[in-house]
Amino acid sequence: MEKFMNNLKKYWGWVTFVVSVLTILIGGFTAVLRGLDNQNEEMARAIQMSEKAIIWNKEIPKIERASVCDDYLARGYNSYTKKLCENVILVDESLGGDE
Repeated sequence: MEKFMNNLKKYWGWVTFVVSVLTILIGGFTAVLRGLDNQNEEMARAIQMSEKAIIWNKEIPKIERASVCDDYLARGYNSYTKKLCENVILVDESLGGDE
């Protein structure tokens, strides 16, 4: 036991150094992942708002709006815009005419 304690004392500095470096690396890695997660959430919100802008813009042809509606609905959004998408797709099955 005494030999073990002497070895532990001898290498304690290195053990502390390695643990410190690992802690810093893990902390940095989690910070990067957290930043990427926030960036992904912001990108998803931007995409949703862009899709809504296209869907609600009556100047854009229905065929284009219906295409964006497909993407919007595939993402699983549930809102008043979803109801409009259903109307855009169902009201004019030919999707060629203007409103």
